[in-house]
This record gives sequence, structure tokens and C-alpha cells, in this order.
Amino acid sequence: MRDSGMRIGFLGVGTVSTAVIHALSVRPGGRATLFLSPRSADATEKLAATYPHCIRLQSNQAVIDASDMVVISMRPQQMDAALRGLVFRPDQIIASFVAAMPPSQMASLVAPATRIAQLVPLPPIALHKGPLLICPPIPEIMAAFAGLGDIVVLEDETKIRIVSCASAVMSTYYEMQNSIIDWAVERGLDRSISALYVRSLLEGLAVAARRADEADLDALPAEHETKGGLNERVRAGLMADDWFERLRRQLDDIYDNAILRTPAGGHDPRRRS
Repeated sequence: MRDSGMRIGFLGVGTVSTAVIHALSVRPGGRATLFLSPRSADATEKLAATYPHCIRLQSNQAVIDASDMVVISMRPQQMDAALRGLVFRPDQIIASFVAAMPPSQMASLVAPATRIAQLVPLPPIALHKGPLLICPPIPEIMAAFAGLGDIVVLEDETKIRIVSCASAVMSTYYEMQNSIIDWAVERGLDRSISALYVRSLLEGLAVAARRADEADLDALPAEHETKGGLNERVRAGLMADDWFERLRRQLDDIYDNAILRTPAGGHDPRRRS
């Protein structure tokens, strides 16, 4: 695979960054050189040993100095301390994975760099699946992350919080999946059969929804049930129990109340993960 010529540095190599690095490393086409910060030693050492184009450096400043594009990926509460004293260049592009830090708030921390975008990648990106939010759509960032998933572009950074809150159903999805699997096992089905069936069912439904026209999404529930049938009874029962409205209320709650970032050294008792 040819070298794309782009040099991308990662400050922070946690779960999401590791997924992105795996996706970048196996994507067809030109391959960027990836410089990794020393933090998360186990992850960075494994990546450097696996991919020749991944190079682990000895400091965050060394990563910045070597890179055309700098990916900042760390917890919001750690960012102030991690970036303090680091020197960026005016020509650098900043791709931030940091939650609750839109480009306008990141600007003072990475000056004199001015070309800044927030990205919201999710763990399935390692499989080249799922959404990847980019705001705003800086051409070099769009090119660097193309093909990793469904690129979702936002021009208005005030809308990022909506997308972030909509992503908060991941663990709920898996809890629902596991509850169905466990229910079938408790009723006498072998666990391996139950797990295969339920996961395949949910995958099939996701694929069907993904391929449906946007205008047809509202019709999908009715199309997957018959009058008086099992699917209708389950959905009607959940609606009667206010299940879906409860879900919406939970999303409303995190949108209205969750505080993802506090000042360095500070703590807000309302902050929720």
C-alpha cells in the first residue's frame, strides 16, 4: 500500500482512537503515517508492532512536531492539563475527538492553529461501520477519514450535542439484545443458538433499515408486524407501558442536564457519564 504523504499525530490512544487507527490501517488506498503519543503504553506499543506506519514517539510535543494533522483524543477533564505548554503550528489541522468541546472552544488551546474540526467516531468504526460526525467539513479531514464509516457532516457546531446524545443508546441496545437472549435461554433454548439467532435478527433488521428510503422509515414498524400478530402485541404492549416515551425522556434529560466538561481541577455534582 502506498504512502499518502499525510502525517497524522494522535494525542491520546484510548478505545476510540485505537478503533480509528485500526480502520485507517486496513483501509484500501493511500496510507498516512501515524504518530502515537506514549500514553496508553500497551495500546500504542501493540499498534506500533502491528502496523509499520504507526510510530510511537516519546512525548506529546514530539507527536505535534512530526504531524500535519493532530488528532486530540482524551477525556474532557484531562485535556487542559494534557495540552498545557504544548506548542502547535499555524499550518496544522486539528481533529478533535474530545466530547463537549466544539471547535470554537478548542481554539484557544491549540492556537496558533486555526483549522479545527470536531469528530465523533464510535467503536464500530474499526469495522468501517457506523456514523462518523465531522464538524465543520475541512477538506483534509474529510479525505483523511473517508471510507471509515458513514460520514455525517455538520456545519453548525451547536448541533453536535444532539448527535452526541443520540449516540447514548449504545449500551441500551446491547442490554436489550442480551435480555432477549437470556429470556430465550430461560425458556429452554441453548445459549449458543439463542445468541446466534438474536444477533442475526437484529443485524438483519439494521441492514433493512439502512437500505430503506428515508421517507419510508415511519412505515417500517407496521411493515414488520401483522394485525394481531406477535410483533404487534409486543410493540403495543411497550407503547402502553410508555417505553418509547421513557426513552425520549432519558434523551431529553441528558441533553438538558449532562455536563461533560468541567474546568481543570473542578467538579460539578450534576456531571453524568
